[in-house]
Amino acid sequence: MTSHEQLMKQCIILARKGCGNVSPNPLVGCIIIKNGKIIGKGYHKKYGEAHAEVNAINDAMKNGYEVEGADVYVNLEPCSHKGKTNPCSELLIKKKVSKVIIGMKDPYEKVNGRGIKKLKESGIEVVTGILEEECKELNKFFIKFVNVQLPYVTLKIAQSIDGKIALNNYKSQWITGEASRKYVHQMRSEYDAVMIGKNTAMTDNPSLTVRDNKGRNPFRIIIDKDNSLPDNLKLFTDKNKDRTFIITDKLIEEGNTKKRNTIICKKNKNGLIDIKDLLKKLYKMNIASVMIEGGANIFSQFIEYNLFDDAYFFIAPKIIGKGISAFCDYEINDLAKAGELKIVSTKMYGNDMLIYSINKSETKL
Repeated sequence: MTSHEQLMKQCIILARKGCGNVSPNPLVGCIIIKNGKIIGKGYHKKYGEAHAEVNAINDAMKNGYEVEGADVYVNLEPCSHKGKTNPCSELLIKKKVSKVIIGMKDPYEKVNGRGIKKLKESGIEVVTGILEEECKELNKFFIKFVNVQLPYVTLKIAQSIDGKIALNNYKSQWITGEASRKYVHQMRSEYDAVMIGKNTAMTDNPSLTVRDNKGRNPFRIIIDKDNSLPDNLKLFTDKNKDRTFIITDKLIEEGNTKKRNTIICKKNKNGLIDIKDLLKKLYKMNIASVMIEGGANIFSQFIEYNLFDDAYFFIAPKIIGKGISAFCDYEINDLAKAGELKIVSTKMYGNDMLIYSINKSETKL
């Protein structure tokens, strides 16, 4: 790696500290170098609070350094517009930094090169495209959110080696092992929301919270067209019940005793909740990322309408035989129409194998 790449890698590591806390804003880390020495570090810690560049400058000043003439490394183009905070590009100009090294251009229409232009026009040297692909991967949720105006969708599938996510009676706890489950809890802390269907809620009575790792709990979204789930489920009784949303296709009748957060979505031609409409509603709620955790009917719909971005397959070395497969409600009559994934990586978690794949097809809107 070049020195630019090494420092950009550190920016990415710093930025990840904000996972789960800055959405729908991007993850950003910043490092300031002067006379070959790191004098300040910072990252965007929480939505609505100071950006990475501000925190890095404050860190340098706290350490007794002036940033005039320094080089600034940041994984995303400094913002050029006033939102909840002042423009970072103007701050860097005011502080008279010498050079700004940027991982990737900001895709948000209110920035999108304007920050770079401002810096250059002020006489600051700008270098772009350092570890660009890594920077895009870091902020894949944000990129889709601002470019497509939909949340990033991940399918999380825990299955046996013969492709079953549950027994025929829908029991699925636990197919995969403790190490896999711990990693899933980490994933939950990084996504804005997790989603399941009515059958999964009834059969597993899950909490869908972060327990084996530190981090904030996601919103819990349950597709229950008729809003008929019982009140005694953990989703409606635990301390996070206010973060549970029911997806239904009808207004709740006056006098209904079920005091639940509801999102009203239209039905598709099959009489089911329209997944496209649901994702648009979640976007309007500033939910930038959703992890789908089951069951088979919901997995099948996201495949059928091609509305997912990637998939995590946790495969346990168990043979179930007759049971429920992840996509048993999805059917094609021509192999040429099969959904196609690109395998990106594999990794072992205890005795389980994780296969991480991305969707090779474009999202259908």
